[in-house]
Amino acid sequence: MLRRLRTSLGARAGRGSDPPRSAGPSADPGELDVAALAAGLERPFTLADVGGRWGPADRWRALAPPLEIVCFEPDEAECERLRAASEPDGAVRFEAVALGARAGEATLHLTRDPACASLYPPDPAAVRAHPGLGVAAPAGERGMTLQTLDGWAAGAGVRFDAAKLDVQGAELDVLRGAQDQLREIVALEVEVELNPIYRGQPLLGDVDRFLRDRGFVLWRLGHLVHYARRGLDARVDVADLQAFDSRQVAVAAQGGQLFWAHAWFVAEDLLESADAACATRGAIAAAAFGFPDLARMLAGRAAR
Repeated sequence: MLRRLRTSLGARAGRGSDPPRSAGPSADPGELDVAALAAGLERPFTLADVGGRWGPADRWRALAPPLEIVCFEPDEAECERLRAASEPDGAVRFEAVALGARAGEATLHLTRDPACASLYPPDPAAVRAHPGLGVAAPAGERGMTLQTLDGWAAGAGVRFDAAKLDVQGAELDVLRGAQDQLREIVALEVEVELNPIYRGQPLLGDVDRFLRDRGFVLWRLGHLVHYARRGLDARVDVADLQAFDSRQVAVAAQGGQLFWAHAWFVAEDLLESADAACATRGAIAAAAFGFPDLARMLAGRAAR
């Protein structure tokens, strides 16, 4: 959801005003020849970029073609701008479609910054208590029409292999409307909240439970974003630590309360018993999401 919020709230995450272009932990997709892997598939590898404001991340765009990307961006003006600026290779298409748990009419809750609008109303307590969330302050409502990812894909004759979801707290709604596609998808990047920015929105635990029940496991958390409470200054040094097997790595951090992050999920079958075609699709997704260790393992399995 907060690829949109990241531009509006860039200062809170230590970024400037330009929209971020990286969508994973590493900018290096590894040494794999993704084009060669994709050439061995019976159909094009396709990414669903749900919440496609600013277009696909650079790493994904660099792989298309041969990969294909469908960006869903309900802001029609933004969608038209993206179409006009897109390369004429046909590998990326932009659909002015809002996705949800079911097709029908819904209310879009507008915010001070239009990029923060959501199917869920902003949480007034969170906005009041954290100045960095001021751009998510309420600014009215308007109606909109929703489709489901399953319904759109069936009508378009598209099968997705991976998905990136960034829709202002409504990621679980989109997943609920994508249960047929989840049987095909091998990996996902989902923006998740650990504390609510919008009233009633699902949190990480809800998303994790839903995906685990459908055969996915959490692979990694990244892009941890914190906000200072009103009256506090988060510009202080905080010692943090991450461990990789037995290797401990010190991480320079600052203060504030953790609100959101990116969560990457992979199909559990990939890690145990995937056939060659599934392993190939998993290797492509892992490379594009920035996990070269997983990508190399899966590519080796596909080559057996």
